[in-house]
Amino acid sequence: MAIAAAASELDISPAELEECAREPIHVPGSVQPHGALITVREDDLRIAQASENTQALVGVDARALVGRPLRALLDPASWGPLERALGRPSLRKESPLPMRFAGLALTATMHRSEGLVVIELEAPGPPEEERIAGALELVLERLGGARSVLDLLGIVTSELKALTGYDRVMIYRFHEDGHGEVVVEEREAEMEPYLGLHYPASDIPPQARRLYKKNPIRCIRDVEARDAQIVPEENPRTGRPLDLSDAWLRSVSPVHVQYLRNMGARASMSISIVREGELFGLVACHHRVPRLLGPATRGMCVVLGRMVSLQVEVLAQHEATEQKLRASRRAQRYVEQVTQGLGAAGKRAPATGDAERGLLGQVEALSGFVEATGVAVVDEQNVATAGVTPAREQVLGIVAWLREVMAEPIYATDALGEELPEARALAPVASGLLVTSFSPGARTLLMWFRPEVERTVTWGGDPRKPLTRDPMTMRLAPRRSFEVWRQTVKGRAEPWKPWEIEAASALRAAVAAIVLGQAAELARLASDLRAALRTRDDFLTVASHELRTPIATLRLTLDGLERAVSRAEGGLRPAEALPRIEMAQRQVERTASLVDQLLDVSKLSSGKLALSFSEMDLGGLVRRVAERHLLPAAAAGCTMEVHAEPGVVGQWDEGRLDQVVTNLLTNAIKYGAGKPVTIEVTAGRGEAEIVVKDRGIGIPVEAQARIFERFERAVPTSHYGGFGLGLWIVKQFVEQMGGRVSVDSTEGRGATFTVRLPLVRRVRHEEEGQGVAGA
Repeated sequence: MAIAAAASELDISPAELEECAREPIHVPGSVQPHGALITVREDDLRIAQASENTQALVGVDARALVGRPLRALLDPASWGPLERALGRPSLRKESPLPMRFAGLALTATMHRSEGLVVIELEAPGPPEEERIAGALELVLERLGGARSVLDLLGIVTSELKALTGYDRVMIYRFHEDGHGEVVVEEREAEMEPYLGLHYPASDIPPQARRLYKKNPIRCIRDVEARDAQIVPEENPRTGRPLDLSDAWLRSVSPVHVQYLRNMGARASMSISIVREGELFGLVACHHRVPRLLGPATRGMCVVLGRMVSLQVEVLAQHEATEQKLRASRRAQRYVEQVTQGLGAAGKRAPATGDAERGLLGQVEALSGFVEATGVAVVDEQNVATAGVTPAREQVLGIVAWLREVMAEPIYATDALGEELPEARALAPVASGLLVTSFSPGARTLLMWFRPEVERTVTWGGDPRKPLTRDPMTMRLAPRRSFEVWRQTVKGRAEPWKPWEIEAASALRAAVAAIVLGQAAELARLASDLRAALRTRDDFLTVASHELRTPIATLRLTLDGLERAVSRAEGGLRPAEALPRIEMAQRQVERTASLVDQLLDVSKLSSGKLALSFSEMDLGGLVRRVAERHLLPAAAAGCTMEVHAEPGVVGQWDEGRLDQVVTNLLTNAIKYGAGKPVTIEVTAGRGEAEIVVKDRGIGIPVEAQARIFERFERAVPTSHYGGFGLGLWIVKQFVEQMGGRVSVDSTEGRGATFTVRLPLVRRVRHEEEGQGVAGA
């Protein structure tokens, strides 16, 4: 129906719109010419296909390559890493890989497609690791400081423009109907602004959206470049054109090429933002001249895309939690008001019908429950209204319709006239309708109304004409004009906010529980809460493992550069390159430590943390941790002193205790930069004691009681990075080992953290009968 409706506004038929939606953009039969592509049969490692531009890139004709053993074209140093990579389940994780092909130094990106190994060859980019490492550190810290999704997208846009150098970087956020809106933008001053413009869903057809979900990044170097055909075009395994869905070099749809030309873009890059498996948004980068990022910078853009997707999910969950709490408190307040005099405080069980009669009598109190201009309570015999509402008969007409169509106890719309044509005339009073049902069959309904709000939507071009037909070739083409086109929208109210829908749901649940005394409803709510907690823990686990993939890719890239630099002759000198690589590795390890924190949170929250106790020397462990932190301490201008009594030996989990000391020492260096840090290890009265002391910014008195809670911090995130989980993890680990942790601090004079652990292991009550690893 959507296609037919769109076609009615155009000079093209629904079949032609379907034609555009079916364009096989994943099998174009060609690649962009700045790199070359070969495919290899994995059973005998002979070349099955090659792009025509291999002659220009490596000096060997594509047809001469087909059938040759891949090994014959690689130098011995390249064959070993390739052979090891082919033994792994995911070739994407092993990419990019340095490779000497036909005597030339290239960078290879690999994946599997329909029984073949696809190898994409590009010239290696310039050394970028120092810039990448610094940018990654900055962006990670800034991302951690975002307080809303829009704030997060603004940070990403600004940082990506600085990092990549594209003329324009903007982010589309997709609406429920699939159309996109530019919500943030960074551009060169002389360029036309796109901020606030809407673009029809047809600008990104379904098959393109599927590829954006599958591939996190898409780069187009030059829309005017001549594509290189693949020889032969058919995959010898399938007899069909090679599927290039996962290929970096996949050539560009002619429709999209013309679309970019019409926008004045010569080069582009897109990064997908995915939430819950669906496209949430798209980072779109445009440049007015040809442009291509090096493999390492592209890899970091992939990392950032995944980090942004994760952070969007975290912020959305945080906002949803806040909305649930807000709705619950509001519902409780109104339920107490509505149920006064009903005996719901526990003096007697309410009789059947008390709830309905109570709501009818409290309609005035319910009018301010959400942001509505009118409210009505309707049961089988009565209608009670407050504020601006439709007439009684009109309300009853809407109720009759609702009783037929309501499949769930909550119903919300901002365009009632589109769903119930008879209600179009009520738009000035009731374009918006939010309903909750309190009884089976919708016998008792609570209804809130909103009037229409006439508003203007600004489009980038006429959305009624997303396509045209070239009169010379008769091929479909994108619209030529992106001039601002304004559409006046009538018959729609302000959409109901998520907290309002949550509030209606919470009110229904509260009335059911308090007034009707439905124990089964309470059991369901408890079950829902447990499911939500399980979902949260699953999310933390998935998010942690999801983050490891891009981090592993970046680490492999840097490892490959390190090997290449070590063998360099007359190129970048190892003495100059290795320190930069080490710095980049430290940034990767820092990100990995954040991932480990998320995994620990998941294990602790689900009760799946297993401790392994063994006898160990506490002083030796503390010295080892301190030695690992000498370089970070020196970089922060801190001196470190360790005073450890000899012979402080006990039974603890060495790995978890290492993390406890690491977290405390990391905090001391971070918040005590430029000042001395001391660590003391002592024993007495059956306990070992670790004291970590800094002389830094200190902790306000009012914050000291909460800093051991999850996601709590005593200082603004904008100044100091991290998840706010470190001290919570410290407290959990110490208590798991039978100990306790405390803090003593004066603001501006530093902080002292003290960990006390029993020298002899105490079996905790919850371990009895179930065991602990290592026991």
